[in-house]
Amino acid sequence: MGLEELTFFHPFYLAPLSIYKQSIKRHVKCINIPVLISNYFDLVHFENPLFITENMGLDTILEPYIERSYIPICKFELCKSNIDGLQSVLQKVILKQSNSDKRIISPFSYLLGEIVDNMNEHSKGKYGYIFSQYLKKEKCIDLVLADDGITIFSSYVNSGKYMDEINGDEAIALKLATEGRSTKNRPDAENRGYGISSSKEMLVEGLSGSFFMLSGGAFHRHDANGNVSVKLPDTINWNGTIVLMRIPVQVPKGFDYYNYVR
Repeated sequence: MGLEELTFFHPFYLAPLSIYKQSIKRHVKCINIPVLISNYFDLVHFENPLFITENMGLDTILEPYIERSYIPICKFELCKSNIDGLQSVLQKVILKQSNSDKRIISPFSYLLGEIVDNMNEHSKGKYGYIFSQYLKKEKCIDLVLADDGITIFSSYVNSGKYMDEINGDEAIALKLATEGRSTKNRPDAENRGYGISSSKEMLVEGLSGSFFMLSGGAFHRHDANGNVSVKLPDTINWNGTIVLMRIPVQVPKGFDYYNYVR
């Protein structure tokens, strides 16, 4: 992959490329990298994500990033006792970096917590990944979360739920997931609140942000231009699930957090 003419790497391209490089058996090498981009790669741990284990002192590791505009690409173990602590430290660092409107604290915690909880509960993966970048000009935080587990479609297959409706179509599986159709056998009240559907509704309709999710052979996008689920060509597939969120740091006038926590 030649990068000699590259002057900028968008966060929503950088992190998936790094995660892809870690996950495949083939060796992928980036060549002819400009010095500026090469230095940036080093800073964000592009080649080797920062591996966070259960026993690490998270404050000590992540505190230095408060003075920067990004959290490096981090790899962490799923279903471990430090997950809540990791979320708390990441939230503190990211929001201090961006000098965000204080009213974004609860929504940001909701969005981060929901996606990580879904990765823990549904993906059956071993590792999760996170990367964030504050874009000052755009006044937003670009947040990337991914796992190396099963796809959303596979989660439905394993549960045996909605199989007639999905009919083998991964795009329909994503659509159902983003509408709040859980694979868990729980009362309706327990399937609401921290669900993908309410999270992206809060992000897009409440905060004027954008949401993108890629899982297996399909993707779902929800932004100001609409809401769509698309099946990809058979040659394109993402092992696991990756979520990209653009989160504005200023909360729109009239936004009410409790309208989205049902």
